[in-house]
Amino acid sequence: MFTQWIYKNQKSKIVDFEITGENEFLIHLDEALLISEGKGLISKLLVVLQTYKSSGCFERGKKFYDEYSEVNDFFLKIRDIVLRNKKPRRLELNNNLVRYNDKSICIQHYPETHEGIIHSYADRHQFTQKLYKQVKGCWDEHKEHLRV
Repeated sequence: MFTQWIYKNQKSKIVDFEITGENEFLIHLDEALLISEGKGLISKLLVVLQTYKSSGCFERGKKFYDEYSEVNDFFLKIRDIVLRNKKPRRLELNNNLVRYNDKSICIQHYPETHEGIIHSYADRHQFTQKLYKQVKGCWDEHKEHLRV
């Protein structure tokens, strides 16, 4: 909504979009204009939103919101480009340090896969009956709220 507001109400070219190829687009953003003119536009938007909220003027507020959250054909093309170029979600993997003696510490690397994450945790937290009871107790307490 912020981008559409700035895009539709800008007097100068603060932000502009350009499709450069089948799988590429550019966003042109003038940082100096964003700070000078854009700051005022965002301030005005927040005042308008607060006015609609405070006055409870649902009809005008909905019309305003619908206008600035509408996605035209140009932005649908940009969305298609983004989805075509989307990369898989990154896995957060923590490698472990292994101490062999007082002078030798080595990094244990794992593959960036789900199996690597599981092995990393398994090496870091050795399985014990105490750990099992803690995990099982936590699961039993929250299982009706979790989707599996």
